[in-house]
Amino acid sequence: MTALFLYGAVLLMVASVIVNRVGQRRMAKARKTLTTEETALRDLDSGIIESARAVNQSRQRTVELDDQIQDMRLAVEHLTEKLDQARAAPMERYFIFDRLDARPGTIWSLDVRRAQDAPNEPRLAAAWPVPRTYLMVASNPREAMDRAAQRFPRNQGFEVGSAASCHLFKSRRDDGEGGAGVFKRGGGAA
Repeated sequence: MTALFLYGAVLLMVASVIVNRVGQRRMAKARKTLTTEETALRDLDSGIIESARAVNQSRQRTVELDDQIQDMRLAVEHLTEKLDQARAAPMERYFIFDRLDARPGTIWSLDVRRAQDAPNEPRLAAAWPVPRTYLMVASNPREAMDRAAQRFPRNQGFEVGSAASCHLFKSRRDDGEGGAGVFKRGGGAA
């Protein structure tokens, strides 16, 4: 009977070693699975955080774009109103003095009108119902007025106004200098 107890104890000990090793393997496998799942969970969590950041940035960008769109709509409405006002305004006509004569100098604008005491010629009255604004290139306003007075003499019923630098040819660069566009040789405005 002692032998039986001894065999039973050895069998019990072998069974407990086998069960212990199987349990250790299952524990190792469970730990490995748990570590893998924890890593996947951390990756998923960081992905969610990055996605939330991207969504917030997208929302902020959308709000900024909506503000820009609203600003652009207001600008378009403002420019449309200005265009309608410009279309409703009387048309400004400019006449070019010396189209073929390319000379250096500043572009001046001056008004030429029929004098009140002008002889009553029906063709001239029909051609000059309102003052005309002439654009000419000269080195100074006096030269511009003299050249215009030569072409439109007072004894023929014309009055030449004073010359002013033409606002059409002013650029941002010229505004600091206070001058109008300068015409160089070759006919181009600088």
